[in-house]
Amino acid sequence: MAINLASNLTAIANNFILAAKLTERDNTVMRQLVRVIQMKKGVNQIDLPKFSTVSVAALTDGVDLASPTSFTPSSTTFTASERGAMIVITDKAMRESQDMVGQLAARELGRAWGKDQDTQLFSNFDSFSASIGTAGTEITAKYMLAGHALLHGNSTQPIPMDGKISAVIHAFQAYELQSSLTLPGTNNVPTDLQNDLIKRLFVARIFEVDVFQSKDITVDGSDDAKGALFHQDAIVLVEQQAMRVRQQRDESLRATEFVLVGDWGNGIWENEWGVELYFDSATPSGASI
Repeated sequence: MAINLASNLTAIANNFILAAKLTERDNTVMRQLVRVIQMKKGVNQIDLPKFSTVSVAALTDGVDLASPTSFTPSSTTFTASERGAMIVITDKAMRESQDMVGQLAARELGRAWGKDQDTQLFSNFDSFSASIGTAGTEITAKYMLAGHALLHGNSTQPIPMDGKISAVIHAFQAYELQSSLTLPGTNNVPTDLQNDLIKRLFVARIFEVDVFQSKDITVDGSDDAKGALFHQDAIVLVEQQAMRVRQQRDESLRATEFVLVGDWGNGIWENEWGVELYFDSATPSGASI
């Protein structure tokens, strides 16, 4: 049967874009946990202000306030830059696999985009002013509670009352955390919390903190990794142009190029609104289960 190249390319392109976007959405952890700001057209840089705290003091009737608080803002600059990738699908590959090659390529581009965005956002964890844990130490619920307490007990730069608090740790750290809560013989762990973690292997809620896991957090040579517990406004993602996919025909190559491009940036808005979680992230083995 003859292949209608034009119609097949159109079908592949439509499926390609959909699959890439769905894969990017399903493979990105951090985007839903940080403050996302959409930039206006023609703008690739934005300054976000921060203000000092104000103290209230006792007053004496008829006496002027002699020590007013200077409410002068400081600002942090966030810049969007272009990032992208390209996949080339040859006519021969399309003839031999039909739409499957487009689906697989789209999923890989979407996965790569999600991984890149997460990795860039993970790099902010090391900039938080507070840190819990040490190399070789296994993470437990007690450490999560300590991180939660550090955020809420910060009097110099209190966290906003609105907005969610989340934690992201490596998948191997999540294994240790879940094991400490769900293995038989663990004391002082409520049964409903144990059952909840067993049901939801990828997301848990501990002490009002939503805990997520990711395989893309870097593990160092000593099998340790740095996750974090943070308020939503601690990290900002600015987006000038969301992920988009375009196609271009290369007749001499007998192939079609699929280009994935987006413009975005990220950074720390307030480093006291997050706590680094530095714990062991060794690969689980039969001996340690």
